[in-house]
Amino acid sequence: MRPIIGVLGRANSEKLGHNIVCCFEKVRRSIIKNGGIPILILPTQDVEYESLSPKDVYLLTDSEKEMLINEINLCDGILIPGTTKLYEYDKFVYRYAKEKDMPILCICGGMQLMAIANENLEEIKNIIVPNSTNINHSDAEKDYVHEVRIIKDTVLSRIINKDKIKVNSRHKFHIENTNLKISAYSTDGIIEALEVPDKKFILGVQWHPEAMLEYDEDSNKIIKYFIDKCKEKQ
Repeated sequence: MRPIIGVLGRANSEKLGHNIVCCFEKVRRSIIKNGGIPILILPTQDVEYESLSPKDVYLLTDSEKEMLINEINLCDGILIPGTTKLYEYDKFVYRYAKEKDMPILCICGGMQLMAIANENLEEIKNIIVPNSTNINHSDAEKDYVHEVRIIKDTVLSRIINKDKIKVNSRHKFHIENTNLKISAYSTDGIIEALEVPDKKFILGVQWHPEAMLEYDEDSNKIIKYFIDKCKEKQ
């Protein structure tokens, strides 16, 4: 059976100005293309997220956490897509799914969430910082922007089976410090992939494999491997 993949909803606004919580089409289609069933995990606070900064949203109540747990428990795995704003519900979903040892794939801002939601934050400083290298990492128009060098003996190296690949790049900030396992760097030294070794499957990538599926074999390998891990949970 196809596994159910919960996609964390992203605050946005449509062309008429109405605030929405949505799933990006390329994320949805990437799951279907590689054998999964996507469902949307909606945040449970009674606020319009797109109108508010994360620091201005009140903390989740116990009832709101329980509703999120009910949503997560419908799923075989969780995909956390990119975003420019991370809310408390992002951290709660990631931490709960991690505690349950569910397969989790984190993309771009989702990977940055991995570092921010790490339980040992007191050990590290300057976690997320603006990009300031010789590569323009915010270049959404290009299919390939830079090279990524993959570290041996990591989950990512087993998935790709290469020591370097080319990727797209659409972020203005990056992870500067982390005590999670790093599995790839760009040629300018920016962290491009993270994983949690003692879990079934938790991988974060700084680029957007879901946007490369029509032209890049390695991106399909990442999504397919994640969904295959979700099948094992059934």
